[in-house]
Amino acid sequence: MLRAQKDSFPDTKPRTLYTCTTYTLKYTRALYTWYASQSSTSGIIPRIIDADDIMNNAPAVRELCLQTGLDPDSVQYSWEEKKIEDNPLMARFLSTINASKGIKKGYEAKGLTLESERKKWAEEWNEEFARDLEDFVSRAMDDYEFLWERRVTGEGLLEEGK
Repeated sequence: MLRAQKDSFPDTKPRTLYTCTTYTLKYTRALYTWYASQSSTSGIIPRIIDADDIMNNAPAVRELCLQTGLDPDSVQYSWEEKKIEDNPLMARFLSTINASKGIKKGYEAKGLTLESERKKWAEEWNEEFARDLEDFVSRAMDDYEFLWERRVTGEGLLEEGK
């Protein structure tokens, strides 16, 4: 997100009000927790899916589809490139997916360390950005782990034999 914002708004800094509210998972966790607490009366069961599972775990995607009433056989793993996007910010934000013909491997979070990512951030931007991003990630980890533990994994299909 920061890359897309910097390309469209070069003066973007990690510690603006907008970015501070964007680089947290506390609101996502609060929303998930609220829906989970209401599920027995509302019938709405919140679902979490991790990007690594979308890229590498077809049973998780299938299970999510079945849980939410979507047709798992309609999931697309390849598509045609999209060349046109009128909004410059959206064009930058969607540039990778619009230029792709399918799910790109190699962007997984599994195995990454905060230390190695911080070094990349410092090289790409500067030390101040790297420190700020490291701080945001560190503060988001408890919420990320809470949500990650509750993600759809595809294991439900194995138990049901689907």
